[in-house]
Amino acid sequence: MAVQVEGLRELLRATDQAGKETKKLVRGELRKAAQPVLMSARQRLAPIDARSAAKLGISVRKVGTVSVEQRLRKTTGLRPDFGKLQMREALVPALEDNVDEVVQHLEDALERMTDAWGRGG
Repeated sequence: MAVQVEGLRELLRATDQAGKETKKLVRGELRKAAQPVLMSARQRLAPIDARSAAKLGISVRKVGTVSVEQRLRKTTGLRPDFGKLQMREALVPALEDNVDEVVQHLEDALERMTDAWGRGG
């Protein structure tokens, strides 16, 4: 499951030319939009593995993707299915539960940014 925003890749490319502050603002808003998914995924994963839950994070990439992903690199090899377990029990349900909030945040952020840019600031 994913939330797809048409034109996000183009927006991120345009921010490259609009200056550091604009780029920082847009990437910050994308990160904030993913925050509810991150918090929900951490809550769901904590009873299974608190260490893994604490190492979930948000990544915003230039190609137009924002993801909540596992940043813990060291593995024991004892659970080769642990990645699937994290997706099934934490990450996918967290997105499903928060998709409306993510979309609303993105819509609100885009409206605020276009209003600010329309005023010249």
